[in-house]
Amino acid sequence: MKKIVFLCILACLVFSQEFDERDPRAIIEKVKIYRLTQELDLTTEQAIEFFPKLNDLQKIEKEFGDEKMRLLAEMKSLLREGAVEEDILKAVSKYENAHKDKVEKQLDKLKEVWQILTPVQRAKFLIFREEFNREIREMIKQIKKHR
Repeated sequence: MKKIVFLCILACLVFSQEFDERDPRAIIEKVKIYRLTQELDLTTEQAIEFFPKLNDLQKIEKEFGDEKMRLLAEMKSLLREGAVEEDILKAVSKYENAHKDKVEKQLDKLKEVWQILTPVQRAKFLIFREEFNREIREMIKQIKKHR
């Protein structure tokens, strides 16, 4: 029932005329924070420590996303230009290293998050991330379908 109410509220926000289409991520982020606080039943002390670390996790992902786009563009350029395999291999290696670095940073940050959360909260957090991301993808599909 909670999910249905949440989805209805979020859908109303998405389709309302006053909705700022330039930054729907801000609304999604606010909903995410609210839902995470409820789902994990965070104490005030936990929330103060948890959300900055969550922001750090998101920054790691964004930084990798930016770097990934740059490296993929570099690889496309190399392929268009008919570059030698050695240059292409270097570009692929840069991508692999950036991905490895991202995963290592994420694991380090998760270890910090685990110090804040109880084992039950940890499990709820992992489940929440997957389910919330899936819900957002589904909403985006629905919005695109209606446009």
